[in-house]
Amino acid sequence: MPTRPRPRRGASRQARARRIAGAPFPDRHRLYEDAVQDPDTELDLAERLLRRAGHPARRLREDFSGTALLSAAWVQRGPARTAVAVDLDPAVHDWARAHRLPELGEAASRLELVETDVRTAPRGDFDLILALNFSWQVLQQRAELRAYLAHALGSLAPGGFLVLDLFGGWLAQQELTERRAIGKGITYVWEHESFDPITSRIRCAIHFERRDGSALRRAFTYDWRLWTPREATELLAEVGFDRIEVLWDVEPVGVEPRYLPRRHAENQAGWLAHVAARRPG
Repeated sequence: MPTRPRPRRGASRQARARRIAGAPFPDRHRLYEDAVQDPDTELDLAERLLRRAGHPARRLREDFSGTALLSAAWVQRGPARTAVAVDLDPAVHDWARAHRLPELGEAASRLELVETDVRTAPRGDFDLILALNFSWQVLQQRAELRAYLAHALGSLAPGGFLVLDLFGGWLAQQELTERRAIGKGITYVWEHESFDPITSRIRCAIHFERRDGSALRRAFTYDWRLWTPREATELLAEVGFDRIEVLWDVEPVGVEPRYLPRRHAENQAGWLAHVAARRPG
């Protein structure tokens, strides 16, 4: 991976943006949420799983939660709903305390922010555990992922679901840069910086650009293993989950995703999928 110039120690991303453009970029967390998160679609998908199984939708744990956007949307769906948002990075929960919780009003009392490794996250007979935006793929060793899945199984109520998301296709294994406008003159940039075909290790970055040519480079960076649906489903079965399904995006590129259960799929340049698994009982 090519080296890049690094800022002076202690310089914030906002300060770097000011030096570049003469004015700060919008908050990088807000930009991230606008660019890649769709809580209503994700929660609708998860709730369909629960309804189909006849299981209640009350208690959520959001793993690798970042700014807890999903958890906030969950507790806003009803006064009986609670959520626990788990992330190892205290900075994102500091942001959530400053920005997310004040927006929720009374519902904020039903959202708990926990800073810990997801493999030691609170247990609580959750109806649903979500690990989305591919962040669970930071667990690159089989033993690490197995330990997480086993812990998640023990944290669910009988009949509860764990939902993961994945991406792949031959373009995922190439160095590439994709751009998409997200409004207010901002372009979201997704970059595959490198991929190792032996270890399946992929390094990615998110940048934001403006029409004036200024940019917020490497606003977020990722060091993941590109897990496959088969690897994920086999590990889920191994630790004790049942009703394991691959929910495949059946829409063409450029159309809003629509996930349906699939046992087989056509090979394609890029694909998105969710894997859902139930705790027996």
